[in-house]
Amino acid sequence: MKAEIITIGEVESKILSDLSTQITKNFRPLIKNCQINTSFEIPQEAYDPERNQYKAGGLLEYIRSKTLSQEKRKILAVTDEDLYSSGLNFIFGQADCPGSFALISLHRLDPEFYGQTADDDLFLKRVVKEAVHELGHTFGLGHCTNSRCVMSFSNSILDVDQKDPRFCEDCQERLGL
Repeated sequence: MKAEIITIGEVESKILSDLSTQITKNFRPLIKNCQINTSFEIPQEAYDPERNQYKAGGLLEYIRSKTLSQEKRKILAVTDEDLYSSGLNFIFGQADCPGSFALISLHRLDPEFYGQTADDDLFLKRVVKEAVHELGHTFGLGHCTNSRCVMSFSNSILDVDQKDPRFCEDCQERLGL
């Protein structure tokens, strides 16, 4: 199976390159390779001016409409915009469970968002965890009760930092890894 990374808006190329490598590593043998593909403009119809955020479901619908879905392909959309979903103040990402499409936001994964010093290593670790988490949903995995598992739900950045970048043994077994 192939995976593709697409961007919605501007995203730094080094992040995409590192993310591609880590996705292949974390999902081997399910994902044979992960390539960086198309970049899309940010659809303004997904923007909520009252919240100053983008509705994640609107962005997922947008990439579905722009990308041909194939059964043997996973598509991860990456954006730097702040996302929300109904009933939540913000989200780090959203995905079809199961399905082909996943979306992550870099906005709240950046240490500078919290007034901290720039830390590229910490930022990349967070990005990888959330990308693996959302792609895990596309393979049918729900949230895991093991707080160290990458599939555990992250209600805050502290939850993201606490979990490992890998699947726990139970989730690995469910995936057939």
